[in-house]
Amino acid sequence: MRPSSHGANCRGAGDLTAGPIARGAPMEYRRLFLDLREVTRLERVHRQLHQPVRHPANPVLRAEHPWEDRVSLYGTVRREPADGLFRMWYLTGPAREGFVQVRRRRALANITLLGYAESDDGVHWRKPWLHQLDYEGSTANNLIDVGRTNCEGFAVLRDDRDPDPERRYKALYWEHGGVDTFMEWQGRTIWGSGEGDGMWMSFSPDGRRWTNCPENPVIAQGSDTTQSLVWDARLGRYVVYGRFGAGGRRVARAESADGVHFTAPALVFAPDEADEEGTQFYGMPLGLYEGVYLGMVWIYREGVDGTIDTALACSRDGIHWERVLDRQTFLPLGQPGSWEDGMARVSQDFIVAGERIYLYYGGVEGPHGGRKFARVERRHAPAIGLATLRRDGFVSLSAGDEEGRILTTPMRAAGTELRVNARCRGQLRVEVTDDLGAPLPGYTCGPMAGDWTDIAVPFDRPWAALAGQQIRLRFRLVQTDLFSYWLA
Repeated sequence: MRPSSHGANCRGAGDLTAGPIARGAPMEYRRLFLDLREVTRLERVHRQLHQPVRHPANPVLRAEHPWEDRVSLYGTVRREPADGLFRMWYLTGPAREGFVQVRRRRALANITLLGYAESDDGVHWRKPWLHQLDYEGSTANNLIDVGRTNCEGFAVLRDDRDPDPERRYKALYWEHGGVDTFMEWQGRTIWGSGEGDGMWMSFSPDGRRWTNCPENPVIAQGSDTTQSLVWDARLGRYVVYGRFGAGGRRVARAESADGVHFTAPALVFAPDEADEEGTQFYGMPLGLYEGVYLGMVWIYREGVDGTIDTALACSRDGIHWERVLDRQTFLPLGQPGSWEDGMARVSQDFIVAGERIYLYYGGVEGPHGGRKFARVERRHAPAIGLATLRRDGFVSLSAGDEEGRILTTPMRAAGTELRVNARCRGQLRVEVTDDLGAPLPGYTCGPMAGDWTDIAVPFDRPWAALAGQQIRLRFRLVQTDLFSYWLA
């Protein structure tokens, strides 16, 4: 049986409405190949990392107002489930040197401000006037009034499980700089530290108007990078990540039952002996994708060329991490001389829109200043770009002209069908086997050919008849990339 390619059998193809899958949600998570925890045997099959494609309209968000000398995605982009609206919370600031007036107070011009933007399609963005934050005597701007002085790394979580509508949105960020506290350092005026510096939480009913948690700081240490805030349903806990307590450019983790009182941060992820000397993790924004923690690791090569690009890491529990396909680059730098030839840093909250994943990233021209680059001249202002990837398309198990085989770990059959995401230029066969790998009568399918992100595997016997049985799956591939499979 040969299902059609991208036809009626391809559920949700081309659909840009909110929600992961048309015709209802799957009964379990899709099983990807970020690691090989659910694979028993591979024969003539290799794992392949797939890089996202940059959008031709990049950069999709630029600095354009007096309070925007640059725009940086040390923030969050998410898509609302009800109306599909894309929303972006990003960091910005007016200048590098001098002073400005913010909140009717004198502030250094390199102050970090929180900007807000919206989009209907994720590509064309508008910056609505919010009339909240006083900048140079006017509130006619798109700046959100949150925190106290400087907010860094604004991680937003929509939390529909919280019964308090005033806390529908939660945000974690580093608040620092005291209140109008300055000091001299190496001939420059910089922000001084102040009482109450550390990781702050704020709450909002709509993502626009924010109230600071009265118990701030919720974590005493700071984190000069992007942050991450997720709800882990398996733990029943809020989990946060950043540099706080990590001892440098590494990744620490803390958790909380109420989003206010957190455990002491613990180091969970750092460069190892296989990394080149001087490698640092500048940040690791992350999200839960199909039940797996997926981190976007910002690889900073301070001792080499000073650049920062993005690699992948994954974890089943959020504590024990592994590099996806070792140290391969997921999002590389842009072309030489471009606005993103020095840094390409993917943000958190990977948005599924139809059959694509939208990945927003911050781009910077030139290397990061450091021991090799004391002063960097930039012709392009830092901006924000969009890259897209096939649904589940991070890693595939792939075979060439010679047939490859994959045998999965045991699973308990459930639901009414087996579905796959595959790009099949040759053919794909699927067998349901017992625990010893012997095919079950009536449950051998193939050959299938086509390109689908979501299609049911046809068998002679109904899938529901297997309910409760312990089974394995054997995939037989020729010229095929298998991205995921799941029971629905």
